[in-house]
Amino acid sequence: MYIVATFEQSLLLELALSELEEKGIQRDHILAVPLKISSNKGKIMDTIYGADGISLFDGATVLGSASMVLGVIYGYVLAWGPIIWGLIGLMTGLVVGFILDLAVRNKKKNMVKQRQMSL
Repeated sequence: MYIVATFEQSLLLELALSELEEKGIQRDHILAVPLKISSNKGKIMDTIYGADGISLFDGATVLGSASMVLGVIYGYVLAWGPIIWGLIGLMTGLVVGFILDLAVRNKKKNMVKQRQMSL
């Protein structure tokens, strides 16, 4: 019979493992595998050969495309026309999307640090 559980590395885990050994479970019947948190910084853009799923360009392209479409649509009634407003919407969406991706990534990183500090 196998019993599988996940725990973060801590002193309490070490104490629990030593208590299991004291209860009569042999050391070779206990397997403790540390769970590593990925420390990848992420790249601005993934390649087809090295995609890690942590790209800062994904959200920026989605928001850039959406705001470009809105710029083109409303550009027909605005003074500079649909092409200029489409380009303005594209640049604005790319910048805002990139900043939002950075903010979300920093928030996740801070949450992981606080969680590790609380243990």
